[in-house]
Amino acid sequence: MNNERRLFENGCFLPGWQEADPPKKVISQVYTLGHKDLDTLLSELEDIKQHIQDVRQREWQLAKMLNFHSNNFATE
Repeated sequence: MNNERRLFENGCFLPGWQEADPPKKVISQVYTLGHKDLDTLLSELEDIKQHIQDVRQREWQLAKMLNFHSNNFATE
């Protein structure tokens, strides 16, 4: 058993070793067409808009910090 572990760790797999196949998904399970009502779509749109605003705010804060750092306003 210990010898098999050493072989495995050295990259020498045993002849009977094989990887387990991942479960196969049927295309219809992966791509299902879902219809949403208008209220749900508008709610999702508002979430996306809020996320974009958050990203813009972070971008602005990073730009200010970079400007602060590049102009040597930071103390060393």
